[in-house]
Amino acid sequence: MRVKAVLLTLLFATSMFAGCLGSNDENTPGADDLDVGVQTLIGGIFQNVKFSASNDLAVYIPYLIMNPDSGYVQNSTIIDIKKGSSVEVSILTPPRAEVALFMIGELGRTDWPTRESNVSWNTWVGKDSANSPLNGGITRVVGENSSFDTINVSTENGGAVAFQTFSVIRPSAPGFGPDAGGDFATGIMNGRMVYDRLHEITDPTPDTTDIDRRMGYWDRWAGQGNPAYEDAANYLVAELESFGLEVIKHRFEFTDIFSKQNPEALNVCGYRWGKEVPNEWLVFGAHFDIAPPANAAIPLLDPHITGSRTYGTRVGAYDNTAGTSMVLETAKMMS
Repeated sequence: MRVKAVLLTLLFATSMFAGCLGSNDENTPGADDLDVGVQTLIGGIFQNVKFSASNDLAVYIPYLIMNPDSGYVQNSTIIDIKKGSSVEVSILTPPRAEVALFMIGELGRTDWPTRESNVSWNTWVGKDSANSPLNGGITRVVGENSSFDTINVSTENGGAVAFQTFSVIRPSAPGFGPDAGGDFATGIMNGRMVYDRLHEITDPTPDTTDIDRRMGYWDRWAGQGNPAYEDAANYLVAELESFGLEVIKHRFEFTDIFSKQNPEALNVCGYRWGKEVPNEWLVFGAHFDIAPPANAAIPLLDPHITGSRTYGTRVGAYDNTAGTSMVLETAKMMS
């Protein structure tokens, strides 16, 4: 079942909807010329979607897709489909989206409209942007190392397009109610994974054999060679290496006003080296140290001047175990 563009008002002439609902010109593809082999898209996972054409046409898919040749994920594609042919694409629909959209144009079309970054596809459709695109768009880039073409930004949008919209659902995780995060616990990367990692790092269970006397990694403020901080850094190294990443530690030091050299901090970096574009970088990071408990004797002194840590908590669940957990789970998913 295909969900088509909704006629919002009867004041528009029928010809204005040719880009959305069909066309009197049999050579101009419309929404009826594309059959999408799903009724609903599932957010947060890669889903195989079959596109079949009853007329020569092109389809713009504005979502992450899995490239079958390289096994890499790429952002969006445009595919040409000849009359009577089909193409299957593995698509990752955003888990928080309520509506997904596929655009339809003439075979070989290069330029396409797109939404602004702060506008949803649902709003974009409601503004009649498919018939009257006002801004720039995207342009097709013929794939060199891929079976699918890629896209790039463009000042051109190619004019009106046909489209189909589909509902997006995100199933709740079995065994978890809404209060336990079940509504956000499905997909290849989800909130429950991050929460479980956060709990592991901040686990308050007593452990007399550990430096911080906890199963988790408490007291990990940077500086003065803090053993708990070094212990947490070693944990990060072991986790990133277990994902198959190359891990390099970068040490930073400073000298305080007492001329004492402090092993201030570590950057723990896990590398997955690129093959297609080895000189380009995508960096995802967070600070894993926390501020130490407040010291009432000298609460206002800057620790970077004196070398004394004087503020914060022992746990740092929000600042910044949450960020650290997201980095670790993202690294695990992408490795």
